[in-house]
Amino acid sequence: MHPIRCIDFFLMFNVAESLMKLDKATEEQFSASYPNVRTVAIKKGNQSLGIMIIEGKHAEVGQGIFISDIQEGSFAEKAGLEIGEMILAVNKDSLVGSNYDTAANLLKRTEGLVTLVVSNPGKRDQQQGQPAAVTQSAANVVENSKQNAVGKPATLKPSGPPSRPSTPVPEPVADLTTCSITSGKDVAIEIPTDNKGLGVFFVGGKDTAIPNGIVVVEVYPGGAADRDNRLRPGDQILEVNATQLKDVTHTTASQALRQTLPKMKLVVYRPERIEYTRLDVDLIKKPGKGMGLSVIARKSGKGVYIADIINGGTADVDGRIMKGDLLVSVNGQSVENSSGDEAGAILKTVMGRVSLKLHRYKPVAR
Repeated sequence: MHPIRCIDFFLMFNVAESLMKLDKATEEQFSASYPNVRTVAIKKGNQSLGIMIIEGKHAEVGQGIFISDIQEGSFAEKAGLEIGEMILAVNKDSLVGSNYDTAANLLKRTEGLVTLVVSNPGKRDQQQGQPAAVTQSAANVVENSKQNAVGKPATLKPSGPPSRPSTPVPEPVADLTTCSITSGKDVAIEIPTDNKGLGVFFVGGKDTAIPNGIVVVEVYPGGAADRDNRLRPGDQILEVNATQLKDVTHTTASQALRQTLPKMKLVVYRPERIEYTRLDVDLIKKPGKGMGLSVIARKSGKGVYIADIINGGTADVDGRIMKGDLLVSVNGQSVENSSGDEAGAILKTVMGRVSLKLHRYKPVAR
């Protein structure tokens, strides 16, 4: 055998032996305080590990970072990780006492061979026929009936109210610039903007008729969001560049979303079914005057929404219509499939009492 290769083999053996000793020492370190401690090595490629984590509290082991879901076919599943396990350390960095953001960032930065030290406090409960009791805290919601990616019942079940106000937390993803927006989940995305505007029209803000959310009404053709091709009308923007939009004024949301940066990081929620508040508004249109509102065609070319309301005009004085409302019909004539020009012509020709039916986006409480 070549002498250099013998030395290489000897060194590799010593390195592997040292790593095993370090892993064993780490397990022993945690085993005194946590049940069913083990070390799991995962070879990570260009994709994510394939786990979803939550920050929660278990009745037996206390506060910590737990695995709430595992992607089918992922590296984590192949390595034998289990839903409900508490992550104690990542590559020798302890997660005991860490919050969600610290844990998520640490996991995202890992490369190559990733070593996790985990504890399974739920095993003892399951052996006794009892569910593991974990209280959610600043975490992704894990419903009692939720099934994980491999078809096993999730073992993390919220019991009682959160220990502190919960905030939307996106599922960790491999590449924020390409990941898809999945309905019913808070998803983080990143849109390259090249120091130009995002290119969306939105409604909402705590000082508006939609106080509980920021909702996309239109994605402007040719803008950054349009080129990215993921945002669409009805999506709710929960966060932009680390600024929470859950309880802000419309002006604050506008300032956050209209920043000119090389890229914009958003947390988006797409409802499984878009809901609307239905409005019936009667306005008086006098000869030679308009109703004080303008409409614009949607990107698809069919249907229109209120683009502007003139200060002091009839619609403004009435106060019930707001920018972003979708126009459904005028005096009983549907405009849901009309172009902007067609709807505008109808509004110009009607006189006297004009009955308008409109839809207004109704955000899903987050």
